Amino acid sequence: MNAHTIPELRCAMSREAIIGHETAWKVSTFGVAQYRHGYDPALLAAIEEAALKLKASHAVHKHLDLTFITGADRYIPEIKELLHDKLRLERLSDMMGTKLEPYPLSIVGSTVTFMNPKDGAVEWHCDGVPVTELIPLSISDPLIGGHLEIYCDDSETGRSILESGRDLPRNKIMRIDHKMNYATLGQFLGVLHRTAPIQLGERVTLVLNQRSATKPYVDDNRMFYLAADNDHDRAWVNELAEDVWTNQLPAYRRHAEEHPVPQPAAEPVSGGARESW
Repeated sequence: MNAHTIPELRCAMSREAIIGHETAWKVSTFGVAQYRHGYDPALLAAIEEAALKLKASHAVHKHLDLTFITGADRYIPEIKELLHDKLRLERLSDMMGTKLEPYPLSIVGSTVTFMNPKDGAVEWHCDGVPVTELIPLSISDPLIGGHLEIYCDDSETGRSILESGRDLPRNKIMRIDHKMNYATLGQFLGVLHRTAPIQLGERVTLVLNQRSATKPYVDDNRMFYLAADNDHDRAWVNELAEDVWTNQLPAYRRHAEEHPVPQPAAEPVSGGARESW
């Protein structure tokens, strides 16, 4: 895998094209792309084997109808190896258009998801982490359902439709079918998406999360949302607080200094409404 070559793409779309308008809360204009990843098949097979052994003792099913091992790199060394691989991060950064780093919270950096009719898939939601890479470890044949669906419009519009009990219009949903040897990279923060329910078959997926190295504060992981999946473990609360003080706040202040808010003119500008009376 070469970090600075254009990967073979199956599909790609910008963030603004997905949402339908310009956005400010983002790490780049990148939206989503699916590409041949080039990762070592033996490494991915070892990750899946270890994850299946841990499923009974470490997987949870309590949020968004998803069964997964949270913070999977804490238990599977091969995941940590891939998560911090320098070449991989350089390649993803080139695609994203900004330097990326692994998401720092131990419970969120990586997950392994198990999807089938019994274990569920994942309901409509917007990600808390800024950037996610989805790497299929296995896909059954046949598989009915289980594809990625992205709502191509403002997420609040979509949420209001769902809250009213209606279905999202099919002509505004982009479908991406997962494929072995291909990964999907997405900036799903503020983008409404789901995995379509699986009617037959199963899929096991490695999910690796990243954020912007220069804008680590661009993040939607609220504490209640993290707690929904991790109420059994509160060590992450201190991790989050430490990251805010040591990384997010300094970066936010640097950005504010480099992009000062325009100040109002010292003298009133002539030609106001009263002067025309």
